[in-house]
Parts: sequence; structure tokens; C-alpha cells
Amino acid sequence: MVDEAIERLLGYHQRRYWLENGWSLRFRIWQTPVTAEKPHGMRYSLTLHDVDGTRLMGFDNAHGVGRETHFDHEHRYGRVADPVPYTFTGADALLTDFFAATERACRTAGVALTIAMEDTEDDEGETGDADLA
Repeated sequence: MVDEAIERLLGYHQRRYWLENGWSLRFRIWQTPVTAEKPHGMRYSLTLHDVDGTRLMGFDNAHGVGRETHFDHEHRYGRVADPVPYTFTGADALLTDFFAATERACRTAGVALTIAMEDTEDDEGETGDADLA
């Protein structure tokens, strides 16, 4: 049985959205075998970057966090080096939580969350532009 929410999330893989101020939202989502570390059957990284490409915040499950093995976690805006566990409740909730955290980060920084352009990346991070204007 196909999980439509997971399929929707996987559709974001390699997308990058550019904000008017040069910040970007980056999506990397891969299917994986179901394991204890990745019980959803995917690896993901949803991140917000500044104009220099520095990660400002994000959600991912690339490594464990803290003494307990929480693989789903959030790197909060202003505290990106101190990840906190994230309770994954579903693919749609992950997208909602990411966009809500992005909106809070932009509001805190005084940056408009206005998407100016979309492109896609290959696995090496190279992009192909697709202007939204």
C-alpha cells in the first residue's frame, strides 16, 4: 500500500526555493529500507540557508541526538549546532512543521518569506533554474 503523504514528501526531493533576500529552502528526501533509525523508510533533510549557503535551521534524521537515539531532530534557528529531538508523526506534519519553523525564523530575522524562484538540484548540489515570476 502506497502512503500518499510519503509520496508527496518524496516529490520535494532536490527542490530548492529562493527567497527574495537570497535565502533558500532546500529539500533532500530519499527512500530507505525501514530500520530502527529510519522507521518511516526514508532519510530526509529540510533546511533553510542564508545567502552564503550556511544552514540557519532545519529538520533531518541523519544522525542520533543526545544520550537517547533520536534520529528525527530539529536544528532550531539561532541554535543550529544544538539539535533537539523531533517527534515525527507523519510526512504532512513534517512539511507543516518545517514551513512553520521557517516562517518563525524569517519573522525573527525580519525577512519576508516570499519565494522569488524555484530550481532543482542534482545529487551534487548543482542547480537548474526555474523562475517563478
